[in-house]
Amino acid sequence: MEKSIVFKSGIYNLSGVLHIPEKGKKPYPVVVMFHGFTGNKAESHFLFTKTARYLSSKDIGAFRFDFMGSGDSEGNFEDMTLLTEIQDGKKAIEFIMSDGLFDRNRIGILGLSMGAVTASYVAAEYRTKTLVLWSPLAYPQLIEKKILTRKLKKTLQEKGKVYPPGLGNYLGQGFFQALHTVNPLEMATLYTGNVLIIHTKDDATLPIEHSFSYFEAFHNRAIQPRLIILEEGGHTFTTELSEKTVIEETSNFLLETL
Repeated sequence: MEKSIVFKSGIYNLSGVLHIPEKGKKPYPVVVMFHGFTGNKAESHFLFTKTARYLSSKDIGAFRFDFMGSGDSEGNFEDMTLLTEIQDGKKAIEFIMSDGLFDRNRIGILGLSMGAVTASYVAAEYRTKTLVLWSPLAYPQLIEKKILTRKLKKTLQEKGKVYPPGLGNYLGQGFFQALHTVNPLEMATLYTGNVLIIHTKDDATLPIEHSFSYFEAFHNRAIQPRLIILEEGGHTFTTELSEKTVIEETSNFLLETL
């Protein structure tokens, strides 16, 4: 069963979809899904929707939602920062914890791309049982180098926001400032649960070295992380084989660890 949800994060109403298994034993294990930069709760080629439905068929609940300023959630995209997304992620976890349908001791988090930064913070603070990272961003400050040309830097200083070519949205000063205040790899060293990382060799958006950095950060723990490297599929697993593999491998891992 799929249920549209609205929950609060600060002054904003955030939009989500809750996937509730139709069989199995309550309370269910559940995965909260954090989308990437400029993404939404469905994600590229509906990857989050497909994954959530697949998990539900395996008796695992799923909750996918739009961060503030993205998708159907309230707020302006230009006010979004990694700090606001971390706050949104915490509220999503608290919402799930308050729902009697789900086992608060069997919560997993899945983060895609920039959503992996948020996932690392929230998983460490709430000590979730399992963490899955797809094509994760390890070094947030690199986004600034990728986006801000000399001309855009000047515009940002003068106007407090910029409209990068091809993005389709403004980014505010706070977005770029937050890139230098978060450290997902440091948070990774604090996380003690189960970890699965999946990345493709041909990811042109975030090189696989980002996943290697996470793997190293997670490595000095009692529970060893798992890293799956796919030959192709790009940043969001857009080939038929990579999509099938990432969904099935993630499901198998969650069935084992939640």
